[in-house]
Amino acid sequence: MRVILLLFLAIFIYAKTMMATYTAKYGWFGTIAEATGVYEYNKTNYKITAQTKTKGIVASFSKHLSQTYISEGIVKNNILIPKKYTLIIKRGDNIYKRVYKFDRKNKKIIKIRFKNSQFQGKETLKYYVSEDVLSLYFNLPNYLKTKKQKIYTFYAIGGRKSDGRIDVTFPTGNELKNIKDEFDNKKGLYIKANLYNKVFAGDKGILYLVIDPKNWVTLKGVVKNVLKIGDLKGGIKNFKLIP
Repeated sequence: MRVILLLFLAIFIYAKTMMATYTAKYGWFGTIAEATGVYEYNKTNYKITAQTKTKGIVASFSKHLSQTYISEGIVKNNILIPKKYTLIIKRGDNIYKRVYKFDRKNKKIIKIRFKNSQFQGKETLKYYVSEDVLSLYFNLPNYLKTKKQKIYTFYAIGGRKSDGRIDVTFPTGNELKNIKDEFDNKKGLYIKANLYNKVFAGDKGILYLVIDPKNWVTLKGVVKNVLKIGDLKGGIKNFKLIP
């Protein structure tokens, strides 16, 4: 579901609150998920909340799985700096919660686990990163101001399990042509993200996005050939700004 989450992300840097709704479709299953994202921002603090809920036959298979991701922190020089990243998974009657706290002074990340509100344990991650996948995405407009590099490598919670690695590239040549065809030649900036995390067994955790470069709103996204059945596709349903 980490890659599904990125299908639903959008940004409008100067809004106090942004709300967006997305849907995801997969092969002959049709619509399998819907997500809502809320981005709250001021000059000093931010909060990002993204929730995904399974739909249709997939909801039945997954015991009506829903996942909520929350990134909270401060804003410094227009960069989001997370203090805490929370993942809440609801499956059937069980609720699993993972809280990641950034100890920037000691360069550590503390992971705290709960099940049905009961404390399950605490550990220090074997690696340290300064961002989570939500804050990283919202910071990308600042990181990708120029396209001189072939590969941009970042590290964030939500990336590769061993170290948080995420690679971002700009498709070119036949790869760009093919993905533009996939997106019906939608106008925008085309990027490719490798999260090194599989959505389902069989895919490679590689995501293609087309983004409106004027406001960094994700318009469409796709994970190719999941389980060799079909592509996982996401698209924006509605978008709202609250001043």
